[in-house]
Amino acid sequence: MRARVSRSYVYYLKTSGTCVVVLGGCWFLYQLRQISQIIRSAVNTSVLNLEQARAQYIYIDDPRFKDIFMFRKDEDLHGSVSEKLGSLSDTLARWWKMKNHKLAYKLLYMAQHGNKNERYKAVTVLGSLSHLKDWQYCHLAQMMDAKTAVALARMPNVNSKFFLQPPYYHVQYHLNDVLEKVHTLLLSLHALCGNTHLCLSQFLSKMFKDSHRYLVEWFDHDLTSVGLSVETTTVRDDELLKSCLRAICHHSSVEQYSKHLIDAGALPILTAIQKMCDDDVEMCILLARILSNISLHSEYLETIYESGWIGILSRWSNSDDIRLSAQAISALVNLDIDGNEKAKFPQSIYLLHPLHRVHAATKMDVVFLHGLLGGVFVTWRQRDIDTSTLGVVDNAVVETADYLSTMVDDDHPQEFFKDLARDLHLREWRKIGQDFEVVLDDCPQNTNACACGPYFCRGNDACMTNDDCTSKTLCWPKDWLPVDIPSLRIIGVNYGTSLSMWTPFCPIESMKSTIKERSEEFVTKLTMANVGQRPLIWVAHSMGGLLIKKMLVEEWKTGDKHGICKNTKAILFYGTPHRGSHVAALKQATQMLLWPTIEVQELRNESPQLLKLHEEFLEMLNKYHIEIVSFAETKPTLVTALKFPFQFVSLNSADPDVGEFFEIPQDHLSICKPASRQSFLYQKLLSVLRHHVDTREGTTFSSVRDLLSLLRNSEIRASTSVLETKTSEGGETF
Repeated sequence: MRARVSRSYVYYLKTSGTCVVVLGGCWFLYQLRQISQIIRSAVNTSVLNLEQARAQYIYIDDPRFKDIFMFRKDEDLHGSVSEKLGSLSDTLARWWKMKNHKLAYKLLYMAQHGNKNERYKAVTVLGSLSHLKDWQYCHLAQMMDAKTAVALARMPNVNSKFFLQPPYYHVQYHLNDVLEKVHTLLLSLHALCGNTHLCLSQFLSKMFKDSHRYLVEWFDHDLTSVGLSVETTTVRDDELLKSCLRAICHHSSVEQYSKHLIDAGALPILTAIQKMCDDDVEMCILLARILSNISLHSEYLETIYESGWIGILSRWSNSDDIRLSAQAISALVNLDIDGNEKAKFPQSIYLLHPLHRVHAATKMDVVFLHGLLGGVFVTWRQRDIDTSTLGVVDNAVVETADYLSTMVDDDHPQEFFKDLARDLHLREWRKIGQDFEVVLDDCPQNTNACACGPYFCRGNDACMTNDDCTSKTLCWPKDWLPVDIPSLRIIGVNYGTSLSMWTPFCPIESMKSTIKERSEEFVTKLTMANVGQRPLIWVAHSMGGLLIKKMLVEEWKTGDKHGICKNTKAILFYGTPHRGSHVAALKQATQMLLWPTIEVQELRNESPQLLKLHEEFLEMLNKYHIEIVSFAETKPTLVTALKFPFQFVSLNSADPDVGEFFEIPQDHLSICKPASRQSFLYQKLLSVLRHHVDTREGTTFSSVRDLLSLLRNSEIRASTSVLETKTSEGGETF
């Protein structure tokens, strides 16, 4: 009986205890909630959330939300989303975006660790990927090595987010601070070269001789930082900075001195200058030229990559200014070890095509050399069209534009009617053009017995249908030839010349002013670019033709050790004075006044050096079969502001007595500048190239084919690694 009572007491105690615990817990939670509400009402606890210090964004790249700001009501937005939610294209797009970021990491790994062919394909596909998030681009950039970054920078239309910004790029430098760093850099370069570069010594003694003024300006900068007003010297300092950058660029042009810039720590200073002067095209060109000179030393690739210059060069390579893009492209090509066949492009040697990595094999080299006072982007620019000589076809276009303008309101701009009339004219020409033959512009007035066309082109020819007259090119070899013959490698040689020795010159470069010295320099630089290892065609204007002849003759005399004579298939001379020019025939009194340079003196009419060079050139042609095409001007050139007519190269001097010879109705400056792709000056060059180039198509790869082959190879490699692992563990394979 007592045991039963005790058990009932225990039961009641357990039940009541459980109730007390439950009720107490509920009361405790209620009180805790009340206290929390009181604290939140009294203190703003959001300030303690340190993890959300920055705003968090959700990147909406869904095409359904591209017009989100056009909706006025919530139901319109939800209705649009619900209507397109189940479309097949959106489903495939979401699937491809999800696969893209997974594929990107795999491609990056193969670009870094695969063989040469796999690296080439992986970089191609990686550069074509799209719809990646910003954080994915940043992550890939952090994982990337120097070789992959350079290869990716040479891909067309690559996203700039693949490249990290330079270190400390956010730091704002004052102009005087940068000048102080540049001055220190110049002093270090002067010491590293052993005070042997006289140009740098003269520059330092001239620009920084007044050290008191420089220290006062530096002290004035400190006064400005504390709020005291001083007279500004920004304009003078800007000019000083540009002069210093020119001095650094000139110093880096000497190959043995360009290495010193890395040792002196020039890259961070140049980065600071680039950030400060990013809108100044001339300063950017100087910076790109310095990087191009440094890029010849591929052992500094890691240093250049770590300084952040790869992304800047990639952005500059797509610049509209051809002077800036050409320098950036040369720097990237020199640093791209896998993609340039170990070719180097030193100063004065420009790669005009291909500008990016290509899969097709290069079948022929075409080298362009300008003449006296010329340049790559001056000599080979497109000639201005003379509107006074337009024919019936263009008059019809004008009449059509006038007719259309009377049918539409006058509020529309006249350019609209001109474009519309041109489109209508081209549409009609495509229908009837094949029934016509069009005479080419700049047709010769006279030829020799060996000369042949083409003098006409059909109405449906590529030069008629693809010729864009709305834009003018500054370098027609770069813009026109790749369209007609994509398998070419086009190189432009640039060199500085002068008419008078009164102008200042560098003591180091003064020994390269004669034709012989320049030809030796160009042979060395062109062989660095692998010129002579494939079929070669030369194109020269004026004195450039003499340099080509001197290079070939000297190579022939030394046994053609670089293969330049053997691989030369043709030479095209545009106004080359084979027997000299009357422009160099100055009287002794005039020579004492003008003090002409050696290169001008060597161009004298009937010069013994030129006559001997031509005899040796003709003798060389007896051993090597080289096609010769020559163009001579028949119009005098208007020189000086008085428009004085002068015949620079006579017909007798322009005729080499070998090959085809054409007398063109143009002056000396415009004979190498075709007005359009329908010009005889361009079409004749095109016919020579097509005659010698191999027309069989090379092996090309598409991005999709590359992607499939890479995935297949990676799957095979993964399965092979699994089998090897099992074998090493003692298993058997069948």
